[in-house]
Amino acid sequence: MFSDIQNHWAKECIRQLSIRAIVSGYPEGMFRPLNPVTRAEFAAILSKAFPNAAPVRSAAPFPDVPSNHWAYSAIQTATRAGFFSGYPDGTFKPNQPIVRVQVLVALVSGLNNNLTTHPTPILQRYFDDASAIPNYALRAIAIATQNYWVVNYPDVRRLNPNQNATRGEVAAFICRVLNLPGVPFHYVPREDLIAIAPQFEQADSFVEGRARVKIGDKWGYIDSTGKLVIQPQLNEADNFSEGLALVRTYQETRLVTPTAGETSPAETRGVWLTTTDSRVFSSKESIARAMDFLAETGFNVVFPVVWNNAATLYPSRVMLENFELEIDPRYKGRDPLAELIEAAKRVGLGVIPWFEYGFASSYNQNGGRLLAKKPEWAARDAKGKLLTKNNFEWLNAFDTQVQNFLMSLILEVIKNYDITGIQGDDRLPALPSEGGYDANTVGRYFQQFNHYPPSNPKDAQWLQWRGDLLTHFLTRLYREVIAINPELIISLSPSPYPWGFKEYLQDSQAWIDQGLVDLIHPQFYRRDIHSYKQLVDRMINEQLISPQLPSVVPGILIKIGSYRISPEHLLQAIQYNRDRGMPGEVFFFYEGLREDNDALAKALRSGPYAHSIPFDPVKIKAHSFTHRRIGGQYSYIDHSGKRVKQPQFDWADSFQEERARVKMGYKWGYVDKTGQLVSRLEFDEAGFFSEGLARIRIGSKYGYIDRNGQWGILPQFEDAGAFSQGLAPVKRNNKWGYINKIGQLAISLQFEQAESFSEGLAQIELAGKYGYINQSGQVVILPNFDASRAFAEGLAPVKIADRWGYINSMGQLVIELHFNQATSFRDGWAAVKVDDKWGYINKRGQFSIPPYFDEAKSFSEGLASVKVNGKWGYIRIFVEES
Repeated sequence: MFSDIQNHWAKECIRQLSIRAIVSGYPEGMFRPLNPVTRAEFAAILSKAFPNAAPVRSAAPFPDVPSNHWAYSAIQTATRAGFFSGYPDGTFKPNQPIVRVQVLVALVSGLNNNLTTHPTPILQRYFDDASAIPNYALRAIAIATQNYWVVNYPDVRRLNPNQNATRGEVAAFICRVLNLPGVPFHYVPREDLIAIAPQFEQADSFVEGRARVKIGDKWGYIDSTGKLVIQPQLNEADNFSEGLALVRTYQETRLVTPTAGETSPAETRGVWLTTTDSRVFSSKESIARAMDFLAETGFNVVFPVVWNNAATLYPSRVMLENFELEIDPRYKGRDPLAELIEAAKRVGLGVIPWFEYGFASSYNQNGGRLLAKKPEWAARDAKGKLLTKNNFEWLNAFDTQVQNFLMSLILEVIKNYDITGIQGDDRLPALPSEGGYDANTVGRYFQQFNHYPPSNPKDAQWLQWRGDLLTHFLTRLYREVIAINPELIISLSPSPYPWGFKEYLQDSQAWIDQGLVDLIHPQFYRRDIHSYKQLVDRMINEQLISPQLPSVVPGILIKIGSYRISPEHLLQAIQYNRDRGMPGEVFFFYEGLREDNDALAKALRSGPYAHSIPFDPVKIKAHSFTHRRIGGQYSYIDHSGKRVKQPQFDWADSFQEERARVKMGYKWGYVDKTGQLVSRLEFDEAGFFSEGLARIRIGSKYGYIDRNGQWGILPQFEDAGAFSQGLAPVKRNNKWGYINKIGQLAISLQFEQAESFSEGLAQIELAGKYGYINQSGQVVILPNFDASRAFAEGLAPVKIADRWGYINSMGQLVIELHFNQATSFRDGWAAVKVDDKWGYINKRGQFSIPPYFDEAKSFSEGLASVKVNGKWGYIRIFVEES
């Protein structure tokens, strides 16, 4: 790109025009944005910017533009199209610098725009120097202003109409006319769009005259003037619905208070026990020998694998009921976990079962037994393929059924065995960042942001949103665990941050900050001491504060493949941990201690582990990240903030059609606005009410209940959606169709995917492409799109390749495929993304608000929340003058 535009205010606009070959630079690689533009040069730019401009008159020869003039053809073309007409004396004056007012008059003349109101009020409203505009240009400048073509730098209220136009200014005018990004928002004359200044960490759309906003780490509500009507004192808050908002407030206190005078943290000396390349679990006797050996070496806790390659190392009722496999076939007739706990307790070792595979389904088995039986549990990448990374195939970690399944495995271990804690690792909670493109997750994202997820899996906001979903799962797990036994250690061994976040959505910083883990074991698997120290230093300098270090116990790699750590390297790593304030480590894995005639074990036994130290969960809790949240019951508030109801359930939701879904334990039900249950707590999944019916799931089948909790349509479907316009999409035998409200199949099961109806049309998928059907089931818009959205206000966003545009109900493309992202129209506007910025278009496809915002949501009640420079605020609807 040009070497002299890096600090120019219109550099992005110049870049946009350059890549489209509308403007060019000079041979030495410069653009010279401050140079004036001649009339001939402007004609050349017009011919490239508007190559399809229709002729409106015959071209007249200009005596000062001979046929061999370098711009002769461009001047003739621009004249025929109506951009120019020459001077009264018949000349064109090609070498004369063109002034700003003439640039705008030419654009308006050539593009044939009309003005229906008197120009003077418009010009006086926007320009302090309106009196300097020549009379012949008044109408044209008013039209250009209405269309947001005018760009005034540096003072948006000074047009400077008779000043020579620079190359940078002409580029900006052309960008505005072509609706291209690159013109800074604040240099375009217009009404002040900012209604509520950007100041919030988060901000949602207005509903019922209230919008929830986050200030610091607390939620409150504002009215449409920006006034805080409910103070930011809430830990959790939902949008208002039917006059009520669901909120939650709790205090955070240490789970265990350190004993007076006690400062030294508990030491953790741990080792992972695997089934890969190890025979520890081969017999009860082998387990006992291993426990004796570890105790003698000075270890105090073990992390035995209990979930590996879609099988458990204990008799699992959950696996038996779901997959007819009670235990890993290698251990049928035994309970290795119970055997290990018995042997470990005998020699004083703590036991923290390790759920190694987490959300991974299989290794190099195309999903293995889990996905063979439940293919709908598969995670999907952006191409719709089974999510695979480093030969691991993955379950959809965002799917409720998958989460509940894994939660059930963990909780049955907690309930059935005398253990010290539980552990997740780099696969729990985790999902490769290439995932999240399954229909349900995409639908959730769309419901929240009114546009589809970015195709780039490393998009920062998309990464954070999915990382937050995993953190929410961990929050659920934390609450379930401490509800059963608050003394259990919650241990996690993620990949190092931030790599683990970018690659596997493991936001371990949030886990620490939110107090969701007691011990964290970052996998600092480096094969030289210098690299190991670098990882430790980076974590301490960038992620933690000193009081948190006692809860950090790094994972150290001692054996993998042909690699073996040397005793010297191991002892150096342990010493460095202590020097930096970390009281322990966990070794991967046991067999490395036994090689070379127990060389590593001997080094430990004669060195840092010479004196035995018991594993002390109480002391660990005293120094841990975890907190107990006190007073965390849900309640409903009215518009004034007054608490009107306090449901006595583990989880509650907003009201829809005077019903709210609630959860107690693992079962869902519904309450009315008096707080009374209208259905029993018996459902495994529950949706919102829509048109008098709610989708529910019992076991693996979906059905519908009415507002009285009675069966409307019995559970019989593999999946189902909400009713809309009298029909609901349902899935059976891996195909989608539609039922009516008495459960009759109204549109046959034939589609790969089907969405709810909107404005008489519904999105369907056939052969990997999206189209639309009417309520008779006829395909009225052929499936030609790579993605699509529901119709709203007569238009629907559609995607072909990597660009979005809009079609009408006839299937005609009425707004071209220009955008990286596109949302549905609301109040006549749609938020769209160009490159990395968001703006708003009208139904003509014109940018009414140029791409300026980092994020943008749809308009609601006349306001839209937008993000600028890391803070959220609100803009108002701008009424375009007709």
